[in-house]
Amino acid sequence: MAKCFHLRVQTPGGIVLEGQAEYCSLPTTDGSVGILADHAPMVCAVREGTALFRMESGEEKMIRLSEGAANVRDNSVTVLTGLAEEQ
Repeated sequence: MAKCFHLRVQTPGGIVLEGQAEYCSLPTTDGSVGILADHAPMVCAVREGTALFRMESGEEKMIRLSEGAANVRDNSVTVLTGLAEEQ
């Protein structure tokens, strides 16, 4: 089983997705960024686009994001965005 990290996708309206994830790919202003467990600390700007999240169960979720920010640290990824809609 792959190592996991805590994931949270949050908008001003509340939490859209939260749980244990194996992998995520975020659309950032510098291009797409892939994140696995034990990723180095990072803060980045998220651009409008589709993010991919592979959950601990193996289920893949695609969520359309508006602009925002992501914080990666201590095996936790928090995405703050204005809007998030599951595809």
